[in-house]
Order: sequence, then structure tokens, then C-alpha cells
Amino acid sequence: MNSPLLTTVICGSYRKHWEDILRIRNFLEQQGVYILSPLGTKIVNPGEEFARLEGDPDVDVRTVQDAIFAHIRQSTFVIVANVNGYLGKATVFEMGYAAANGIRILTVEPVQDPNLASYTQPLTALFPTWTSEWD
Repeated sequence: MNSPLLTTVICGSYRKHWEDILRIRNFLEQQGVYILSPLGTKIVNPGEEFARLEGDPDVDVRTVQDAIFAHIRQSTFVIVANVNGYLGKATVFEMGYAAANGIRILTVEPVQDPNLASYTQPLTALFPTWTSEWD
């Protein structure tokens, strides 16, 4: 079996923007991108701070985060779902990890913080047909 040409992790606030993340994932899959994370389609622990998806292993938060880091290392690029400019702490953490590992970071909206912005490019740089019109 051939490996997909492009692989990615989508980072963002699952609690605030889950439907938007699914829309981004659907768009990328239509472009032939293999999504390493997130894989599930449903959040199974409403009300808790750390969102877990169907199919996620029942392990501690650090183990889940370490798995995301492993996926980031395997990625061609990382997508940041910074809907309406929002960047949560975990997303910024994952952006830093991607940058430190030389992984390209694409964002759905411009990043306002100049320290972070210098490490990012718009998603449209690679996928010009993307539109970030949020509901």
C-alpha cells in the first residue's frame, strides 16, 4: 500500500470549534490529505476540560498529548483551526512543538501574535480553494 503524499494534524479548540474542525478535515480529505489526528467524529465527554473523541484510548492526558506529538512529527504540515482568531493554550503548545520540529504550520485565519505569526502561513498558500467562512 502506498503512503499518502500529504499528511496532517488539525490543531484547535475541540470544545469551541469542533464542527469547524470537522469541516476543515472534510475539505482536506477531499484534497487527498491523510488526517493523522483527530480521527473521531464525536466528542464523548461533554463538560470536561480535555475533550476526548470516540475511539480515543482511555489513558491520561499526557499520553494522549504525546500521541498527538508523534502524529505531528509524522506530518507534512500542521493545520491550525484558529477560528475567529482563537488560539487556545494546547493549540499554541502544539504549534510550538511543530515549529521546533521543522513542521510547516498552516492557519485558517491570520495569526495576530507576531511571535507566532512568523512561523505560520495561510492554509490558502497550499490550498487556494479554501474559504474560511464560519457559521
